Amino acid sequence: MVQQNSDIQSAFERQAGPDRKRLSQVEARTALYSLGLNPTSIDVAKFWADQDLQDDGEIDMLQFERLRCSVDEDPAQALRWAFNKFDTNGDGTIDKHELLRILRTVYDDADGELVDEDFTSACLTMADSNGDGVLQIEEFVDMLMARSGKDGSSNNSTPTT
Repeated sequence: MVQQNSDIQSAFERQAGPDRKRLSQVEARTALYSLGLNPTSIDVAKFWADQDLQDDGEIDMLQFERLRCSVDEDPAQALRWAFNKFDTNGDGTIDKHELLRILRTVYDDADGELVDEDFTSACLTMADSNGDGVLQIEEFVDMLMARSGKDGSSNNSTPTT
């Protein structure tokens, strides 16, 4: 079951109520249940421990979206959701400029010291299996599933510039 951003936001808002913008662990777990997921309290507690949360023990909407992906039973489904978040112009592909933005965020490189145009081009070439210069959703999912070894392979290649 692929969930739209509006479904995730509605689940968050039902638990947070009209005056709050944050959820407790219990509320977050209940919201995940309403999305058809079955997280354990350990899944939720691990997410809390792994995140740099404010001292109030609550998460905001963006953190809830991350939590939702972290307990997703189908990693490919979570990657499809992420693809749609990264496709900022909504054309159904990730172009070189969107990929550059993603990579700079992942590598925490706002100044472009590690991730430059050449590195981005190499990543795009490696993942663009049909050679059209952009990533379709399946190329994006296949690339990341192969990188993580979830597809049964152990492709650990990293583009070099």
